[in-house]
Amino acid sequence: MTAPYPVTESRLTAALRALTVSGRLRQLDLQFARLIESLGGAPELVLAAALTSCELGRGHICLPLGELEGDALLPGLDATERSELLAELAPLTKWPALFAASPLVGDGSHERAATPLVLWQGRLYLTRYHDFERSVAHHLMSRAKRAEFPAISELLARLFARDYARMFAALLAQRLAPAFAAPDFIEQHCDLVLPEQVDWQQVSALLARAQSAAELALLDTLVPESLCCNGQKLAAATAAARPFTVISGGPGTGKTTTVAKLLAILVEVGLRAGQAPTIRLVAPTGKAAARLTESIGNALAQLPLAPEVKEAIPASAGTLHRLLGVIPGRNQFRHHAGNPLHLDLLVVDEASMVDLPMMARLLDALPEHARLILLGDKDQLASVEAGAVLADICGFVTQGPSLAQADWLGRQTGQHVVGQPEGALIRDSLCLLTRSWRFDERSGIGRLARACNAGSVRDVEAVWRAGFADIALHEWSGDRYEALVAQAVEGYRHYLEGVKQGAGCKEIFRAFNDFQILCALREGPFGVEGLGQRIEQALQRAGLIQRGGDWYAGRPVMVVQNDHGISLYNGDIGLCLPGDDGRLRVWFEQPDGSLRSLLPSRLPPHESVYAMTIHKSQGSEFAHTVLVLPDTPSPLLTRELVYTGITRAKKRLDLYGTPALLAMAVRKKTERYSGLALRLSH
Repeated sequence: MTAPYPVTESRLTAALRALTVSGRLRQLDLQFARLIESLGGAPELVLAAALTSCELGRGHICLPLGELEGDALLPGLDATERSELLAELAPLTKWPALFAASPLVGDGSHERAATPLVLWQGRLYLTRYHDFERSVAHHLMSRAKRAEFPAISELLARLFARDYARMFAALLAQRLAPAFAAPDFIEQHCDLVLPEQVDWQQVSALLARAQSAAELALLDTLVPESLCCNGQKLAAATAAARPFTVISGGPGTGKTTTVAKLLAILVEVGLRAGQAPTIRLVAPTGKAAARLTESIGNALAQLPLAPEVKEAIPASAGTLHRLLGVIPGRNQFRHHAGNPLHLDLLVVDEASMVDLPMMARLLDALPEHARLILLGDKDQLASVEAGAVLADICGFVTQGPSLAQADWLGRQTGQHVVGQPEGALIRDSLCLLTRSWRFDERSGIGRLARACNAGSVRDVEAVWRAGFADIALHEWSGDRYEALVAQAVEGYRHYLEGVKQGAGCKEIFRAFNDFQILCALREGPFGVEGLGQRIEQALQRAGLIQRGGDWYAGRPVMVVQNDHGISLYNGDIGLCLPGDDGRLRVWFEQPDGSLRSLLPSRLPPHESVYAMTIHKSQGSEFAHTVLVLPDTPSPLLTRELVYTGITRAKKRLDLYGTPALLAMAVRKKTERYSGLALRLSH
């Protein structure tokens, strides 16, 4: 029997092995370090290799050598352990020069032979991930350099005309309130940015006397478009001019509504030229694809479009994996640079979930002429795997458009657009939607999400004190845990009673999607595993489920491993329900709204999902969300995690936790090491 380690090993690899045993390094990190050592790598490079691999496992793309101080060098090590690890090694400041001279470290150029590591701009990469990052930057920059400025002012004016019927309904509900103010109302509903140029006496009189939506049309003259700035209209115009565009915004800001209008514009332009573009809509998961299908469908139904325009826009979305064409048993896709996708326009929703390797493969497979539109919330959790591509790209959005871009946008939209003389090239491809149509000032969910996203503990505390009806904070104390379990039983009662009464599958799915428990952690009593077991036991005591084995009617399951052969992927959720023949089957919602079923024996690895992690909830929304934080500190608690959990709620949010831990999470912003933003800034 071969020993797991050689009889003799260096002091450094022995120390790394001890860290592996204690769980602070992965076995993969140790073996990579041993490989570098076997190839003749210096001790400093051996340690850096282990750290680079370790950082990759934590979601970072590279190891920034200039930041290897204190906790950045293996978080969790105390000062003594860190000192012992660095003993007899060169000072950290000398590492970049040492690595640059090593034959095992490349410089990222194509001139040098392949190496296991690459050093670029003070960052140490595994070569494969350096190549992914360089490829993504190259593709994005080559697209950002191109622009076509079509004449679309008439189409923009028609599709983004002010909705005076909606505005009049809001006016009737608000104008008799004591706090009603004409400037606030107009700013909200007309996106006014130059209030000093408005005759407020005339506007106030109009709002006071108007008896119909038609009368409000006078605002076209009193508050012209040239004094306003509609983010959705500007985003659609930007995407019509650019082969690559990002439209980012929080929940309810109208990302998919904007895209629906944009697609209509591009289809009309294409039809006038003789052919509509071939469009594909995708998302990282089946659940997110189903939501995109529903959102785009609802938006298109409300637009005044000719039949041939609607027919050219896809009725359903798919997943990224299905688009690229998975090859079972291989880490490759059917579509790549040598076999590009057959499309003219690709829309990717929930782009914050797309990791760096997947983005690189997607861009490689995209035809040179095709447009790419990324949708997502830049402030949500980054992808589970390595990278934070959307956040890196959107870091330039605050720079504003260039002078040339602003001039064209102003002429096409008729709106007030301010350009900036300096900034990164990619800024002209970025759009940020900030106005939420779902959450108004009376919404605790919206206010709490904004306060959390801003990192303001004081504002978060103020939101709780304000007494909003749609949010509640439950502090851990006494029997609060039992109250959480009881709330879960009541939350799931609706769909489980539907199961017992023989309701249709679609009706049961609608009821199930109304309520969900989200956990910050996976393990422990406050995590998915411990809480899920307690909830399942409580449901059985309440008579809502009848467990006779692993499978029973009403059991919700989540797939935890991709199975390309049967098109089920990590994160897909199914419900165990009787089929027409009475046999239990597991049903899954498809992106087009249909249902498919499989026998339980055919499922890939899965688990019950009475509670899911916040990470797994990305791409989903629930009418009532219960967010569970632990009662003790955890390094996993961050601002992005809490914000993502909050924004899964559409109508009601209950948060279980402690104010102190919530404050700690709000203050802690996630940072992922990467060189993508630096590459895009050049």
